[in-house]
Amino acid sequence: MSQNTSGDDAAKSAPVTHMPVKSVTISDPQAIRALAHEARLTVLEELFASQSTRTATELASRCNLTPSAMSYHLRALEKYGYVIRAASEGDGRERRWKAAGDELVLGSLADSASAKNAYLNVQLNAFRDRLSAEIARRDKERIAGIMPDPDRAPMLTTGMVFLSEKHRKEFIARVYNLLYEYEAKAEPEERGVDGERLYYMLSFLPEIRDE
Repeated sequence: MSQNTSGDDAAKSAPVTHMPVKSVTISDPQAIRALAHEARLTVLEELFASQSTRTATELASRCNLTPSAMSYHLRALEKYGYVIRAASEGDGRERRWKAAGDELVLGSLADSASAKNAYLNVQLNAFRDRLSAEIARRDKERIAGIMPDPDRAPMLTTGMVFLSEKHRKEFIARVYNLLYEYEAKAEPEERGVDGERLYYMLSFLPEIRDE
């Protein structure tokens, strides 16, 4: 799992059949603020989700940046402990990078309102851009008369369920277990730069009632 924005969510306390071996927990406001850049979030998604190594050139191609600009962002992420340098491969002419752990967990965001808002805005904007691109793609298919698969996943689903505290923890744990299960299915060759990706955004928000 690439990122988790809470260090004490219900999924952590409920039974989970698989948990990452090493979580990287970041709670320093400056380190969180360093994530307020779309390219850096893309890098973290790529490295944490794939658990593979990438060069600055490979990562730059996914962010429409130059390799030198990407190297700058990688060094910034290294400074705060998000990524580390990996062993060289092949002829070793270009440095490789990897995630510093199996999962990135952002600790409490309450200590810095500016860091919190900057991080959330970049995350939500990236998701909004992906959603807009998918809407445009489906519109082109419709205009071209291409019929979608009957089991095509919805672009966005929102809703509400009535759950006791016990069932809420079970529900969240089962969702996380499903993600862990399918993340483990990907073979190394499927995690490459050209591998097929499916993006998701999860948010479990309990009702907050005025006292």
